[in-house]
Amino acid sequence: MRILPLLRIGLLSVGSALARRLTLLLLFLGVGLGLVQPCRGVSIGFANTGSLVQGRASHTATLLPNGKVLVTGGYNGNVDSATAELYDPASGTWTATGSLATRREQHTATLLPNGKVLVVGGIDFFTDVASAELYDPASGTWTAAGSLTFARRSHTTTLLPNGKVLVAGGFADVLGYIGNPLASAELYDPATGTWTSTGSLASARFQHTATLLPNGTVLVAGGDNYGNNRQGILTSAELYDPASGTWTSAGRLASVRYQHTATLLGNGNVLVTGGSNGNVNLATAELYDPASGAWTATGSLAATRRNHTGTSLPTGKVLVAGGIYNSSGGALASAELYEPASGTWITTGSLTTAREYHTATLLPNGKVLVAGGIDGNSCLASAELYEQSMPTMLNISTRMRVLTGDKVLIGGFIITGTEPKTVIVRGIGPSLSVPGALADPVIEVHGSHGELLAMNDNWRDGLYAQQVASTLPPSSDLESALWGTINPGAYTVILSGKDGGTGVGLVEVYDLGQSATSTLGNVSTRGFVDTGDNVMIGGFIVGGGASGGTSQLLVRALGPSLPVAGALADPTLELHDGNGTTIATNDNWKTRPDGASQQAEIEATTIPPTNDLESALLSTLGPGNYTAIVRGKNNTTGIGLVEVYNLQ
Repeated sequence: MRILPLLRIGLLSVGSALARRLTLLLLFLGVGLGLVQPCRGVSIGFANTGSLVQGRASHTATLLPNGKVLVTGGYNGNVDSATAELYDPASGTWTATGSLATRREQHTATLLPNGKVLVVGGIDFFTDVASAELYDPASGTWTAAGSLTFARRSHTTTLLPNGKVLVAGGFADVLGYIGNPLASAELYDPATGTWTSTGSLASARFQHTATLLPNGTVLVAGGDNYGNNRQGILTSAELYDPASGTWTSAGRLASVRYQHTATLLGNGNVLVTGGSNGNVNLATAELYDPASGAWTATGSLAATRRNHTGTSLPTGKVLVAGGIYNSSGGALASAELYEPASGTWITTGSLTTAREYHTATLLPNGKVLVAGGIDGNSCLASAELYEQSMPTMLNISTRMRVLTGDKVLIGGFIITGTEPKTVIVRGIGPSLSVPGALADPVIEVHGSHGELLAMNDNWRDGLYAQQVASTLPPSSDLESALWGTINPGAYTVILSGKDGGTGVGLVEVYDLGQSATSTLGNVSTRGFVDTGDNVMIGGFIVGGGASGGTSQLLVRALGPSLPVAGALADPTLELHDGNGTTIATNDNWKTRPDGASQQAEIEATTIPPTNDLESALLSTLGPGNYTAIVRGKNNTTGIGLVEVYNLQ
C-alpha cells in the first residue's frame, strides 16, 4: 500500500467570502496526511446475474431513477411479447411488472424527465405499430400515450433538452415484408401528451443511430434506405435543430453502414462502430467532431460485428460487446474497450454467453447490465454484469445542517490515478424526509487551485441537464446537480442555501464507473455538527467488485485538531450498513468500545488522527451501502470533519 501526499489547494484572487471558505477548506484538508492509492491492479470481466423471467431479443432496457432497470417487449422465440420486467441491482433478480397493451419488438423506450418511460412503435407479427405507451414506476402500470402519424419500427427516439421526444425515421410495412423506409419525424410533448410532426430527414432511413450532442442538436448517422425505392445502405448523416425543427447535412461517413452503434464521448465527439455494409460486417470505426463537422477514421475493432452494443463508461472508455460476427450469422461473446486518448481498442473479458440483439445498461454502481438477446439459435433469458473484480468507492455523500458564512457545507474529494473520471455532484434539500430541509440548495465545484469550475442552482437549468436526467436526476427541480468528466486531482464542493437560506442539506459525489488507473480515493466533509436529526451523516457506496470482494476503508471523525473556532471538542463515530445495523462504534480512536487497543492497526495506515479525543474505525467491507454518523459526545455541538479513506 502506498500513501500519496494530499494535493494542496491554492487560492486565487477571489471575493472575500469565497476566499474565506476556501481558506477553511485548505486548513481542514491539511489535517489529513494523505490519500490512499490502490495497491493492486484491477481486473475486468463479465459475471452472470439473475436470469430474466422470459427469454427475449430486440427488446428495450431503461435505467429508472430508482436504480432498477425496466425491460420491455421483444421477441421471445415464438411471438412478439407485451411483457415487461424489472431488474434490481441490489438483489440481482428480475420480477415481472405490468404488461404493455400492445405486443412489440424493434420499438424504442425513453426515460422522461418526470420519471416515466415512453415506449414507441415497433412491430407485432408483421404489423407495424403506431401506438405509444407510458410506464409509471410508482404503480407499475401502463397508460396510452397517443399514436404516431406513421406506424414505424427500427426508428430512433431522443429526449431533447426542452423535454420533448424526437422520433426519427424507421421502416413501415405495406404488405408483409414489402415496405418503405421513412423520412418523417415526429415530436412527443410530455406536458400535453400530444404528437406533432416536425421537419423530415433528407434521406429516409432505418436501423440508423441518433445521438444528442452537447449543443442540443441531434446527429443521425447511416442506416438502411433499402425499400421499394432500393437506394441501399447510407453514408449520409444529418443534424436536427430543435429550435428550427429542421435537418441539415452533417457530412458523410467513410463507410456505408447500418446496425452499427454511436456513442457520445466525454470530449463531445461521437464514436461510430461496426455495423454492416450490406455484404459484410465491419470492424471499422469513425469519429464525428461537432466543432468541425468532420468525420475521421479511428482505430478498428479486433472483430467485425453488427447488432452489438456500445456503452460509454464513466472512465471515458467505450465498451463494445457481442453482436454478429459475419453475414451468415455467428453470435459473438467477445468484448472490446475503446480508449479515446489513443484511438485504440483493447480486448477485455468475454461475455459468458455469446449474444446479439441484446441490451447493455450502465448502472449507478458502475456496472454494465447485459440482458437477453439471441445466441444464434434461441432467445436468451440470461443476463450478466460487466464489473471490476475489486470493489471501489462509487458514491460519497454527507448530510448535515447547512448554515451561512463559515458554517456552509464544504466537502473535498480526490480522484487518484491517470485517467479522467466522470462524476455527478448533487446538492439535495427539498426531497429530504427531515424537518427543516434546505429549501433551495446551490452547489459550487472548485478545482485544485481554488478556481470555480462550475456552479448550479436548479439542475434542469444546467448545461448538462440531459446527462443528469439520463443517469441520476434529483427528484426536485430546486435541487442542484453537475455532471462532468474531470482529471485526477483534488476538488472542493460547497453547498449553501440560495439567498442565505439554511436547513438540512445533502451533498453527493457519484463515481459513475471504475477504471484500472483512476479511483475515487477519499472524501473529507466539514460543517456544523448539531444534535438530533442535524448530526453529521456521511454515506458511501462500496461497489464495482465481484462477489466476495472486499475493500478496506478508514473512517475518521475529527474535531479538536481542526484549526477553526468552535471545533467539536469530542466527536464520536458510528458505522452502519445498508440495513441500519451498527457495524462498529468509536469514541477515542486508540481504543475499541470493549477497551481493547486498535492504535497499532490505525497507525499502520500512516494516517491516524492527531488528537486522542478524535475517532476512527478501520473496517474491511464488502460491496454495499454504508453510513458514518458523527456526533458530539454528550450532545455537544461544533464544527466537525468526517473522512473516508479507501485503502485498497
